[in-house]
Amino acid sequence: MNFLPKVENVSVIVNDTLADYENIDEGDHDPELQNLVEEWNLCPSVYAILIQHGYSVQYLKMMDDRSLDDVFSVVKWTGHKYALRQKLVLWPESVLFQSASTSSTSRNAPAVDSTEFPATSTVQSSSLKHRLLPTSVTSELLNDILNRNEKGKIVVNFFGKHQCLDSSHRKFLAHTIVDYYIANDMYFPLPDMAKFAQLIADRFSMELAETYYNPRDAKAEKKHPSGLIYDRFHNRNKKRLVRAKSSETENTYCKEKSIALSLPEDEITKLSTLKNWLRNNFAPTDEVQAKWKESMPLRLRAIIDEVDIEKCNVLSEWPRITDETGYLLIDSDFDHLFGKSDKLFNDWEEFSENFLNYVRINNIKDERSRKLMHILEESTICQGGRDVILCFVFHALIKPTRRANGKLPTILEAQLDVCYLCDTYDEYIEAIQTTRQECATAKIQVAPRIYAVGSFENIEEFYVATGKIEYRLPSFLRCLDVIIKLKHVLDYPFPESCEILWCFITSYLEAHRVDLQ
Repeated sequence: MNFLPKVENVSVIVNDTLADYENIDEGDHDPELQNLVEEWNLCPSVYAILIQHGYSVQYLKMMDDRSLDDVFSVVKWTGHKYALRQKLVLWPESVLFQSASTSSTSRNAPAVDSTEFPATSTVQSSSLKHRLLPTSVTSELLNDILNRNEKGKIVVNFFGKHQCLDSSHRKFLAHTIVDYYIANDMYFPLPDMAKFAQLIADRFSMELAETYYNPRDAKAEKKHPSGLIYDRFHNRNKKRLVRAKSSETENTYCKEKSIALSLPEDEITKLSTLKNWLRNNFAPTDEVQAKWKESMPLRLRAIIDEVDIEKCNVLSEWPRITDETGYLLIDSDFDHLFGKSDKLFNDWEEFSENFLNYVRINNIKDERSRKLMHILEESTICQGGRDVILCFVFHALIKPTRRANGKLPTILEAQLDVCYLCDTYDEYIEAIQTTRQECATAKIQVAPRIYAVGSFENIEEFYVATGKIEYRLPSFLRCLDVIIKLKHVLDYPFPESCEILWCFITSYLEAHRVDLQ
């Protein structure tokens, strides 16, 4: 897709220097991980090895025995591996702690004794065998990944025409598989890599499994695994791939958070006076805007401390957010924290034309989306209707990914979670009330959603609504803008079913900070 921003790949050479603390780039340091390793009194080399493998504290929580073996693959690192494992077993946030506390018999590997380590000869013997643990990877999973990814489809089509793969399509294939694990925030264990390599050899004749995953071999003095899949996953800085280095915007945001959390008592008292005035006044507009900007640090402090999923505490302290013009105050906070940008409005028309042309030549299969494209081509629709259709067919081209609970949303679910098109205002009221009641019953947050009243030919009204907020807005494009700002300012989540669309718009058109992980 020529309209997608290019992501620079960063390669990291994996060798014995991984354990050298001095070899860590300044931008790669993770203070949170470093503090944890120091708190556990582990060798600095442990921190260096983890950083060079792209680990963070969040990844460390998911580290199990197989990933320990992957990361600490050199025999002389065995002491580091067992020292770290001992800490993980005692760490409540680790999956190893959960496993040890629930069922010691469910593990493939025995728990490590807190005072004894296995004999060196035993360790070396086990490291030479490299026995892989069971894997749940199947040919159905491989086919599903290929069918749901644009690069995967390109590989399949190329192979269908030529009955072989060239070097660029082999890379596409490896990247497609690895990106599946990254997108789902999963560690990629060696058994899975080995299984995928074998399935690729079975699926694409003339391909060798070793091209994609080649295990280490102590007898041949091959210290590390290799292959396109292994290299793609391990030999890169994960943090740089998922998000770029801290930008000036992120630094400004972090600075504002730091100021908010360290406000002196006299400043809190002063800003509380402004807050009390704002709670009881919605006019004159200029004075409201001025006091709103000045009180930003105190409000940001409340946002950071918010624990209620519907933001009840923040909204009760700062009720002007829920006013019908509250989105203007969200604009003010967003501009203060991240800088003013009109990129979405300025670039939308060019993007829309390029994207719809791309859709036309890619023969989408979803029947409803095909009908929507037919309506777009054959009927006279308004600009808002065109923009709604564009966001709908996005999900037919780039299909929804699995939710955190493992459920795979349908294309229709993703489309309706972006925008719910109602025939009448009464239908809109009924729809938003039903959504709020269902979410309240399930005790889940009402994610921001767009509601449109009318038809594709003539949309009369646009709304953005959450559990406590309802804004009437002049255009669909303004609705996109406000939802992105609600995410950044008040930390409202994007709906899971259509999150990929919101992340795309945020990173490509808004060019603002967003957590893509």
